[in-house]
Amino acid sequence: MNSVFFAIEGPICVGKSALLDALEKEYGKQTLHSFREELEQNPFLDKFYDDRRKFAFQTQIAFMLSRYKQCEDLQKILKQPDMFAGRKLYATDFIFEKNDIFAELTIEDEQEWKLYQKIRDILQESTKKFIKPNFVVYLRAGEDTLFRRVQVRLRQTDRSITKDYLSKLIALYDRYFFHYKASPVLIIDVNDIDFVNEPSPVSSIISSIKKAIDIPPSQNTYIKLE
Repeated sequence: MNSVFFAIEGPICVGKSALLDALEKEYGKQTLHSFREELEQNPFLDKFYDDRRKFAFQTQIAFMLSRYKQCEDLQKILKQPDMFAGRKLYATDFIFEKNDIFAELTIEDEQEWKLYQKIRDILQESTKKFIKPNFVVYLRAGEDTLFRRVQVRLRQTDRSITKDYLSKLIALYDRYFFHYKASPVLIIDVNDIDFVNEPSPVSSIISSIKKAIDIPPSQNTYIKLE
């Protein structure tokens, strides 16, 4: 059976890392090879939290370049000659295109937004030759659920995250992945289940992903878990 490459996406605290952990445990690291986003220390991030408007452009450009480099590294692995020797699964917790979600949310200056788009377009042209995921898993939850989880985590980088910010972020994620065309999207509603702190519900999510691995979806599919 050919190998399968898929991505897990979703907003902050929705459970991407927890799901990857569960999938690694389910399949074993010899079968499932996971690639997690490891953004370089962004030199503008602290300045961004102090003055969002002034440093949004620099912050998003730095993040975008870091993600692009990681995507390049992942592509080298995906294109190795023995990629299809036996059944292997490749999973990542980000896609390059997600940059637009955060850039649109934070960059307010019109000229900076236009310049961001020009730089984005140059990089995106290079990504056309990249291997695309067989499907994308979009984990979706509401702002109240995410806000509660942010409050529990209380990392320094979460200090300015409000319900209003999360509401706008979710709206952009929805708009983006409900209409995503590069790969089919498995939209999984996890708003009413907490598989991060209560691992038992994760089996239902894994079951849905297993079906997509065996028969990759040909169109966007919405799944509501109880």
